[in-house]
Amino acid sequence: MTPITDFLTRYAASGFSRFHMPGHKGAPPEGFPAFLRAACPCDLTEIRGADELYEPEGVIARAEDFAASVYRSGWTAYSAGGSTLCILTMVAAALRAAGRPEGGEVIAARSAHLSFVNACVHTGAEIHWLLSPYDRDTGLCLPVTAAEAAAAMDAHPGAKVVYITSPDYYGVEADVRRIAEAVHARGGLLLVDNAHGAHLAAFPGRHPMEAGADLCCDSPHKTLPVLTGGSLLHCRKGMEALFPKEAVKRLMTLYGSTSPSYLIMASIEQGVNWMAGEGREAFQALAARWKAVSAALADAGLPLLDRVTDPTKITIDAGKAGYTSEELAGSLRAAKMEPEYAGGGKVVLMLSPQTPQRDYARLLSWAEALPKRPAVPYPDALFAPRQVMTPRQAFYRASGRRPVEECAGEIAAETRITCPPGVPVVVAGEEIGQSEKKLLLDSGIFFINVLK
Repeated sequence: MTPITDFLTRYAASGFSRFHMPGHKGAPPEGFPAFLRAACPCDLTEIRGADELYEPEGVIARAEDFAASVYRSGWTAYSAGGSTLCILTMVAAALRAAGRPEGGEVIAARSAHLSFVNACVHTGAEIHWLLSPYDRDTGLCLPVTAAEAAAAMDAHPGAKVVYITSPDYYGVEADVRRIAEAVHARGGLLLVDNAHGAHLAAFPGRHPMEAGADLCCDSPHKTLPVLTGGSLLHCRKGMEALFPKEAVKRLMTLYGSTSPSYLIMASIEQGVNWMAGEGREAFQALAARWKAVSAALADAGLPLLDRVTDPTKITIDAGKAGYTSEELAGSLRAAKMEPEYAGGGKVVLMLSPQTPQRDYARLLSWAEALPKRPAVPYPDALFAPRQVMTPRQAFYRASGRRPVEECAGEIAAETRITCPPGVPVVVAGEEIGQSEKKLLLDSGIFFINVLK
């Protein structure tokens, strides 16, 4: 089921004169690299027959309908702008459905991506942060629970939208099903940033669309064989009346380009088609290999984060190994391995069914040769941000750039993140206390805009 790919292939072979965008006309100058020259014949714009991403009736509509059948959703929409476009859209859509399109309230786990905060800047929403208990043994907060979500909704009865990230950047999954039950029992809507979990459709009941989320986004480009930027926005079956696809597509035009990449969309189509067939078994086989590799690494004396349940993630606990995350990342690079992320005492390695056996052997050899050191304990958590105003209020006020060292007691005028994973260190509208200042500096952030 590949209508987009079929159209692009036919047009590339049609011999039509291209009196339309893009400027390369399917045949860029000879000096262009071979990989770009190979892609250009199928790099098109929204010409006749190519359909329109935000008002699909043809090849894109058929591709989206097939994706919905694969992910068991009420409807699915393509995004060539990553999960960022999907997150901006679903927050705006949920607030509108809850009757508060402007200035509403959202309960959110602090692991939220920057795009969530930006959605709240756009909508003017007030954020009530869910700060799960800190686990000093791992240096991370525990996953959000259904009880915590329920308590937050009870404490903020005006907040009918709950937003969580699962799996998180380290590969830890929340109990989405129980959280959804708690949220729905209180008349709320659950949004899930499932950007790192497009592959969970291979495991019955684990994808948010099967677990009860009302809206969720996937970034198949993170774990499936899809080009960077390829993402999906899903609506749960039974929620189509509250979230009409056409209306949500109109919201997407507020944030997305009117010139979406057809190469990205074709790759989404191919990735979804693959998931509908051999992809499911490929990820189930990956899960078995992940368990075996994780066990072998542990036997080699490499401490891993034991809460990880996502088979695309191996998260090394650098602190327990006696190293800084930067030291371990440098050691990996010296052995010709590039990690996904290194920071906060953790090193994240991402796997997929396309990871070759050579890479697993290289990783195990590295772990066996790594000099063993005594563990370095994680510090007590001091993080407790105080929200003074909404992100929107702070973002649009007069501000100035200052050294972080001088900013204790000041109000942040911007949201600063560590990227990856793109989660907030300080959010616009929060007071920068001593613990927040230290966290900024430890994250390599030395300047920040604060209110004047």
